[in-house]
Amino acid sequence: MFRYIHLLILSLIFIGCTKELDYNTLTISYSADIRGFDPAFATDLRTGKVISLVYDNLVRFDAEMNLVPALAKSWSLSKTSTKYTFNIRQDVRFHDNTPLTINDIVKSFQRVLASSTASPQTWLLERISGARDYMQGARNHVQGLKIIDDSTLVVKLNEPFAPFIQYLAMPATAIINVNSVESLSTTPAGSGPWKLAKWERDGEIVLSSNIDYWEKPPEMEKMRIRILSEVMTQSAEFEAGSLDILEVPQGELEYWQNLNYKLLEVDELNIWYVGMNCSRPPFNDIRLRRAMNYAIDREKIIHILLNGSAIPAKGPVPPQLLAGLNGFGYEYNPTKALQLLQEAGYEKGLQVELYVAGGTGMFHVLEALQSNWATVGINIEIKRSDWNVFKTAVREGQPDLYYLDWFADYPDGENFLYPLFHSSESMVKRNRFSDPDVDIIIEKIQRQTETNTRDQLIIKANKMVADAAPWVFLWHSKTTYLTQKWIHGFRPTPIFNANRYVNIFKLAPE
Repeated sequence: MFRYIHLLILSLIFIGCTKELDYNTLTISYSADIRGFDPAFATDLRTGKVISLVYDNLVRFDAEMNLVPALAKSWSLSKTSTKYTFNIRQDVRFHDNTPLTINDIVKSFQRVLASSTASPQTWLLERISGARDYMQGARNHVQGLKIIDDSTLVVKLNEPFAPFIQYLAMPATAIINVNSVESLSTTPAGSGPWKLAKWERDGEIVLSSNIDYWEKPPEMEKMRIRILSEVMTQSAEFEAGSLDILEVPQGELEYWQNLNYKLLEVDELNIWYVGMNCSRPPFNDIRLRRAMNYAIDREKIIHILLNGSAIPAKGPVPPQLLAGLNGFGYEYNPTKALQLLQEAGYEKGLQVELYVAGGTGMFHVLEALQSNWATVGINIEIKRSDWNVFKTAVREGQPDLYYLDWFADYPDGENFLYPLFHSSESMVKRNRFSDPDVDIIIEKIQRQTETNTRDQLIIKANKMVADAAPWVFLWHSKTTYLTQKWIHGFRPTPIFNANRYVNIFKLAPE
């Protein structure tokens, strides 16, 4: 109640400051600033979103998560599944009016791989033939990048790797004007639908429409991204009409549902989970890990605490990426949990710490989890720390339990399997999970390019990981957006970098 009263007071203050509606500018907000405009260092969601506005890639994701042409008008894959041939557009110019050529594409990729760049995103392009030699300085070019003519680029891989084409839609593989790399951290050198007009650190980012864009230019003349760190400030500014779109904070949906705004919901590609250290007691015992899963009443927590804005997880992979999966998952079954605890020798229960990042705003949810586990004799002490301390502890394998989430880099079930559960991946160090059979299936998924066969492998791997229970699989959250009555053409997307805000326009409400 106090939160709503506080919000009401703030909104009344901002309403008194409301300016006349600007029909040529779209205004949204981020809770924190971006890191910069260099695609090679785009590792967070906010930076990645802005990179996708001011740059182009060879391919991109549409609102349905399909890959569609961008700088590449078309592409084909060889019968061996190791060679991509791209037909490159000839009508594209960077924001400084310099023509974008096939050489810019090759040099952009090589810059990400170059040791002198020190990009954390080299993994996206390392599978190109000769990439590792180039990274190590053994060659001055990447052998697998071949320019056939002004409009034809061939990219050869060391071996079949199905996700590679999706990698080319990610922010780090955006194409830059290679003659402008010195100022990339503060000034973009792209060809995207939006151009940078102003960047005031921790204040706002102002973009202007690229009216010469090769595809459809934005409907709006300008776009403002205001940096508002406080959730209540964002909400109050929206209610005052100073923001056009608002991402509804968790726990406030009920409040906004009772007001006269347009609500749009999207099933995002993510998972919220509690990781368990599988390498040592007590969670090296699969019976205990499964008991942890059976003890949680996901449906009730989602309904009461999350306002229904989530889907119970049936393993790590979101249901949108699991064609034909039905019926699997850990139902709420405290009797089964107690039975497994007794079998594992914990009939008297146990005490364990749950590590949580201090900035997590979902403590009411954590308390519900704590209560569920206490019902079956698993007594949880919640240990809070700031994000950097938490991240280091988890990376070093200190916690027995930790609360985290994972958001997709690209819309593929493989992205919820390989980085998180393959034995070779650094992420696995978080929960020390290793299963050779799971590794084999994941590797098959990466090599398989036939869609139906690959889908079945993803379903199988998802079930194998769920059976092994290295996590307590909680839910896949939905995000609800509010738009003002004058906003039209906004469509939220499941993948973070698919929305480029080009179709949005304003009309005076009737």
